[in-house]
Amino acid sequence: MSSDTKLARWKVILGYGAFALLAFILCLLLTFPYDTVRTRLVSEAAQAGLAVRIGSLRPGLSGVTATKVQVSKPPQPLSAETLAMLVSGEGTLPGAAELGEAVLIDSVAVRPTLFPPGLAIRANALGGTVVGSMGWLGDMKVRAEMDGLKASGGNLPAFLGMDLDGELNGVLSLTLPKGKSPEPDLSQANGELTLDSQGLIIKGGKASIPMGGGNSMPMDLPQVALGALVGRINFEKGLGTVQELRLKGEDVEALATGTLKLGKRLEYSEPAMDVNLRLDPEAQKRLGLLAAGITIFPPDKKDPSFRAARLGGFLNRPTFLPRR
Repeated sequence: MSSDTKLARWKVILGYGAFALLAFILCLLLTFPYDTVRTRLVSEAAQAGLAVRIGSLRPGLSGVTATKVQVSKPPQPLSAETLAMLVSGEGTLPGAAELGEAVLIDSVAVRPTLFPPGLAIRANALGGTVVGSMGWLGDMKVRAEMDGLKASGGNLPAFLGMDLDGELNGVLSLTLPKGKSPEPDLSQANGELTLDSQGLIIKGGKASIPMGGGNSMPMDLPQVALGALVGRINFEKGLGTVQELRLKGEDVEALATGTLKLGKRLEYSEPAMDVNLRLDPEAQKRLGLLAAGITIFPPDKKDPSFRAARLGGFLNRPTFLPRR
């Protein structure tokens, strides 16, 4: 057989291969169950008390990518009509008054993994990236890495009600046992949370701050240079022990020790932490009501330059009381 014939056969094989690949991609684009995926995502988020809006869904060769995603926490449970519009992606949705201010996520890509069986996730959000994975073999294993997220990005200041700046970094690694329930149990999780955020600043806004008696006091926030937040919390059967949790900036310094007991839902997790606070003397003069609230706490017995407080309650309704 001549070399020309061999070359011609090679071209034919390559052409058929390219055509098969193109046909596969075209069929995937035309038959991919976009509506089913959107319905599942929006419905499960609604069960967790969140409203999710997805700009578009598109398949890749090994997964799915959602773009222009908005995640918010409505002040009230979603009505059936609103949930139907979120699921369909059609109709005129209510504004922030009903759905809440949303965190904006540029894109979220999800693909299956074989070793271990599960999902790999990559999100472009807040000017940085979040890379995560979920393993489904046996107990669920969850890992998420935040890299270079901007506290001022993605509408996060409006979502939190505070004008923020700074860089957010951290790693969360948890193993969630399934137990008797088919759903993983966060309250029995084992793992670790590490934080390494830099240049944090509160530029203004409003917040409800828990003060003496556990009552939340709404107040206007002055500019506060929080600085660096570093921490490490180890979890064993849902009980997190603070190995290190420190905030140090030009205006304030805070140290925390104690525990964080995870609930089956994150908002019901219970902090039980001793917190020492110290304000810079110049910052204390301009922080007004916020500084006055801190001065009601007694001096720490070991270091009187710090004020001694106790953080308790739940994450969604914390209490911040003087430490005895």
